[in-house]
Amino acid sequence: RRKVMDRLKLTSHIVSKLIVLGIASALLMTIACGTATETTSTSSSDTASTSSGATAKPTSAPAPKSTSSGEDKVTILVGGWGGRFAPLYNSGCHAFGINHGGFLVRSDENRQAIPGIATDWQVSDDGLTWTFTVRDNALFHDGQPVTADDVEFTWLQTWGPGAVEVATSATAINNAKNTVKVEKTASNQVSVTHKDVASGFPSLMSDFTGSCHGLVLPKKFWDGADIHDQDRAVEYDQNPIAAGPLKMLDIIPDEKMAFESFDGYYDKDRQIPIKYVDLFKVPDLATRAAALEAGDADIAPVSLDEQKRIQKSGGKLVWGPEASYFRIQLLGAWIPDIPFSKKEVRQAMQYALDMDQFKALYGEEVFVPKGWAYVTPASIGYSKELDAYEHNPKKAKELLAQAGFPNGEGFGPLIINTWHSQGVPFLPESAELAANMWREVLGIQAEVRVGDEVAIKKAANSSDTIYGQLIWRDNEARVDGVSITRSGFGDPSNKGRAHEDQAIFDATVKALSVIPPVEKDQALRGLYQTLRDEGYRFSIGYVNIPWGVSSRIADWKPQPMAFYPSALHTIKLK
Repeated sequence: RRKVMDRLKLTSHIVSKLIVLGIASALLMTIACGTATETTSTSSSDTASTSSGATAKPTSAPAPKSTSSGEDKVTILVGGWGGRFAPLYNSGCHAFGINHGGFLVRSDENRQAIPGIATDWQVSDDGLTWTFTVRDNALFHDGQPVTADDVEFTWLQTWGPGAVEVATSATAINNAKNTVKVEKTASNQVSVTHKDVASGFPSLMSDFTGSCHGLVLPKKFWDGADIHDQDRAVEYDQNPIAAGPLKMLDIIPDEKMAFESFDGYYDKDRQIPIKYVDLFKVPDLATRAAALEAGDADIAPVSLDEQKRIQKSGGKLVWGPEASYFRIQLLGAWIPDIPFSKKEVRQAMQYALDMDQFKALYGEEVFVPKGWAYVTPASIGYSKELDAYEHNPKKAKELLAQAGFPNGEGFGPLIINTWHSQGVPFLPESAELAANMWREVLGIQAEVRVGDEVAIKKAANSSDTIYGQLIWRDNEARVDGVSITRSGFGDPSNKGRAHEDQAIFDATVKALSVIPPVEKDQALRGLYQTLRDEGYRFSIGYVNIPWGVSSRIADWKPQPMAFYPSALHTIKLK
């Protein structure tokens, strides 16, 4: 499928860095054999993980040992855990939370909103207050009913008084700042009132954003403790009682989560037909593929290079369309001393990127250079004008010189922070490709550092410690980008904001206040075009995830726009 020499050329700089670690020969061998391995190199500046048992660190785990034997268990491997179990501290619970948590709003197979724990939701005439009605037949995993009191507690913990001071989730912080009050307005209804219209609030409460802000926590778990008690939150991480289709049986920090299908799940059509599901964190792509080949795993994100290997063992690839996008964040871009505070620099960095090299790394079936940031073709507000900049090295050089940095002179080092993705293969390698292009085309001293996902996100969202640096990351694609747009472009107090332009703040708040669907699409399309042209955030495109499945899996239909294990209720075993 891909010429060996082309791959060797594209990865030459990666290999040169890996020689220091003594693993370059292994990488070259895997490339020559048609199999690529994700690097695990780190730097002394890597940030530490949090205390949560659900956090990940960029190290390889051994392949699980034959845990998928028998007809009552499915073993799933992912690249990392992501965040914690409570939305307040959640930086991405995709791998486990989507199936473990009970969400107020769910999505159908086309990512359209359908009732979840909430049977319906309404917005006030002024667009500021949303009211959700809680169903009467949802249960937590301990058998206790899910009530409006639990929803009120969850919302108060996540966005109520004191939440801004303790939250580590950028989404929680942003929405807490926009929340006026949360109150139980009837025995089965809860309302939230915002300062500014939040047209995307139902989407935020759903399982199709990839985040876990729509799940409901059991109020009883915090009885006798402050709503933001840190010790109790850690206890919850160790024994997370939720209301989703999978019940937690055991958790081994940084290694494994064991689940059981929850018989009390209210939607019998969405119950997971497999008795047990084991979830392992295996950052190394080649290890995941080997586990599939050996029959020690059933589902795992892989790359196209493993397709023949998996097929030979009786397995196949299943596609997760438009599952993730490359989110490139320039931190502190409004600070004058930072080179990319200049628009010409931000544009030059984009013109220097060659999409063909990313296509060669991933394969054209996987990497698609369309969309801007979190706005992909299936998103509200997408237009083809948002697609990635054309590759134009000459223009890139000219723009950088106009900004006062000819051939990178005076630019200084550019640190690129990244991590091993839960689902997207070759994330560090793709960052290294970009760094190499910026070195070769612009003369910028770019350096890639592979660290801990949760810690990097925390540093970006709650401090200024990595201002002047860049984050090269994956992120979940989304139908409705209102919440993430508000966080990055509409909140001047957000540490992780993209800019400090009052006109853009105002334009963002105005566009995000539009609720009718047609008008909302038009408003977001215009706003996204403005933001794309400014270049404070950019993207090279999105990824269709190739999931490897073992010979035991007869059928599985993962949802679109999900880079994590989704729609497990559709799994059929042979």
